[in-house]
Amino acid sequence: MTAAPSASAIVGGEPVADGERPFVVQIEQYGADGTWSHYCGAALVDSRVVATAAHCATPAEQGRVRIRLVLGRADASTSGGTVVTSDHFSVHGHPAFDTTTNTDLGLIVLDRPVDQPPAALPPLEAKLRPGRLVRAAGWGRTDLDDPDKPSRLQEAELPVNEFDTEGGIWDKEFICAGTAERRVAPGDSGGPLFDTKASGETVVYGLVTGDTNTCAGLFTNLADPAIWKPFRDLLASQGLGHVIPG
Repeated sequence: MTAAPSASAIVGGEPVADGERPFVVQIEQYGADGTWSHYCGAALVDSRVVATAAHCATPAEQGRVRIRLVLGRADASTSGGTVVTSDHFSVHGHPAFDTTTNTDLGLIVLDRPVDQPPAALPPLEAKLRPGRLVRAAGWGRTDLDDPDKPSRLQEAELPVNEFDTEGGIWDKEFICAGTAERRVAPGDSGGPLFDTKASGETVVYGLVTGDTNTCAGLFTNLADPAIWKPFRDLLASQGLGHVIPG
């Protein structure tokens, strides 16, 4: 069954150079020791909207975790990038989130636009065919047997796989991608699954939600029309109705 992520990991990847993936956002949490540390990954999909996993967003929405966003910083050990604190955004988790359904989506709506260029979202009902190569990015462990995590953003190229719903246990809308050697790990919460077109436009197709008995990397499918229904009124009220793909 799916594992609840706790810290990000990219296995079999390579480091990302400064400025190369400006749409990848790091969410940090405030600890009891007074320091900030990695919490979840996310993706900037509009100058005012960050998409992440619902299981990352909901604890923050409920006040159980204090978070901040760091944009435009590939190396978490440096002081670069743009930091956005919680008094400048609102957090919204999917109200019907369930680990077995394609509902693991949370949105963070910023009060003001940021300068970093966002990625695009896929057209609704777009399909990733098995065998297509896409990429995933995140911070953290690069070896499942080693608890140490690199500070620099890592990414890996992953093949899309035919998704086995295990007799209907899992929603067929999920995206499955990765191999044993090149994969996201349980804990790569909210990190983006993306591809860059020949035009240079980057499209975020999914967000890491966990894994299953038959899928090493399970991703929320952002091209599923149903996943956006709870967010339509919210975004429209903020003048952000254009964010939802057509």
